[in-house]
Amino acid sequence: MKKIYLSVLLFVATLNLFAQQTNISFETAEGFQLGNLHGQNAWEVSEGSNGVLQSQIISDEQASQGSYSFKNAYDSGFNSQWLPIFGAAKTFITPKSFQDFTFSYDIFITDTLGSDFEFTLYGIDANDTFVPVAGIGMENRGMVYIIIDENYSSDYTSASWVPQSWVNVRIEVSASAVKYYLDNTLIYTANNFSQLNIEGFNMLHNNYGEDAYYDNISYYNGSLSANQMELVEVKLYPNPAVNELKIQTPKGIAIRTLEIFDLSGKQILHSNESIEVDISSLSQGTYFVKINTNRGSISKKIIKK
Repeated sequence: MKKIYLSVLLFVATLNLFAQQTNISFETAEGFQLGNLHGQNAWEVSEGSNGVLQSQIISDEQASQGSYSFKNAYDSGFNSQWLPIFGAAKTFITPKSFQDFTFSYDIFITDTLGSDFEFTLYGIDANDTFVPVAGIGMENRGMVYIIIDENYSSDYTSASWVPQSWVNVRIEVSASAVKYYLDNTLIYTANNFSQLNIEGFNMLHNNYGEDAYYDNISYYNGSLSANQMELVEVKLYPNPAVNELKIQTPKGIAIRTLEIFDLSGKQILHSNESIEVDISSLSQGTYFVKINTNRGSISKKIIKK
């Protein structure tokens, strides 16, 4: 009994490798289902003259992790807008400190010369007004801009994005600065102009055309250590997988063992393989894979088809 108890404790601890980390990848195991995102796990979708938009959905068309993602879709029932207002928002149960907060997500945009896709962390000031704390936009021509003040003024970076390709965005908020990364490369450092705690975040576009998909959202208080940053870069593919699961690691990281758990925390498989693992015996469903390396351990979610 003691052995099982310790195993479950280790499993839970690994899933929460980074203190207070929350992960959202819009999967069934997290309580999401295909269709309108509004009302699912307390998410809110923009409203039009006839009520909540029906175009902002959980989709199985694209995913950087698992099978589903949020589709921030163009809505043909409306004209283009001056500002990004079409999309979805999530309010935190407890506001996050502006002194040590990190947020990351993956984004996939279908093509250039459509909408501007804007992500914002927001706070609420003394006048009960929503104010941006941090924000980054994928401008329709392939450029990337940063929100630099409470009036949503922006400044272009030297970075760019390409359509039909997943890119990871990470925002690190501290008391004095907000740092923006694309695929782990620092692209911009801005002043923390608001000094407000973070109440929530939104993903919006201005309805000029094309769609964006958001997936693999993660947020936590504090910054990652160098070792943790390396572990985040461990990749499992394909995902979903059928018979074989392959592991890709950054240079310097060696896999020692790999364990697969079901959603109850029960260990289903243990392997000493470091490149690929046979998972053909697993039933269809969602699993967590604990990867033990020479730099520590990390857990990632997979779907077995």
